Amino acid sequence: MAAVAGAVISSVAQNAQLETAPVLNGPMDFKPNSINVAALGARETNNYACRAWQMLLSEYKGVDHPGETRQKLLISRARECLTLLDDAAMLEPNNHVLCLLIYENCKEIVSSAKGTSHYVKDDEGNWKRKSLDYSVKVGIPGQTESFDKKIDEHRKILEQQYLDAHPDEVLQRERLVAQMEEINGRLDVLKNEKKSHGFFDFSGKREVKDRMKPIEDELRGVRSQISDLDHKVDKYVDQLVRDLGKTHILLDF
Repeated sequence: MAAVAGAVISSVAQNAQLETAPVLNGPMDFKPNSINVAALGARETNNYACRAWQMLLSEYKGVDHPGETRQKLLISRARECLTLLDDAAMLEPNNHVLCLLIYENCKEIVSSAKGTSHYVKDDEGNWKRKSLDYSVKVGIPGQTESFDKKIDEHRKILEQQYLDAHPDEVLQRERLVAQMEEINGRLDVLKNEKKSHGFFDFSGKREVKDRMKPIEDELRGVRSQISDLDHKVDKYVDQLVRDLGKTHILLDF
């Protein structure tokens, strides 16, 4: 955990010595082609791209009945933001908290862009709302790897760091999984016994079902304990990203 925190602090310190992002007073100020990602640094690039997208999306939503052409322009701008973010992540590929935050932002941009609508007039002159065509790809041109895959890769590394630091919890989970398998084995025996009763042998089936109930309760208890341990790992990773979000914009639409 200390190593991860140190990487985050180091990243912030390095970025503080780099260029500052151009001021964005509105969507028209967003000029991705003028950005030198390497000179700007990962943090400033992330914040610049995310702030630009917030402005672009807000402006779009503020327009009455935006047309398809305007929506396509928004999608094009989304791709520009995604490209900047992807380039920012490449600056520090081993800073897994930073990369996770950046790719989570990419996913948010894709989701919010796909969630937009445009309007057309029907034959009677009334506005008709239309969603983004499902065939329109919102992503980095030429890139086939999904952001979900990148998120999963960095998340798994951070999860493993937690597990390496908590071997007692790993052992506890292994014991619980073994216990769950043993309980499932007992339940399988009773399920087969229940099936062996004839279709109209309701009392026989009910008797077996009554014996299954405490075992099913036991199984739920063990599964709940496993879930609690898994949640601790998820909570640890989520907290790392939230903490980094104090200095790096973390999108949440």
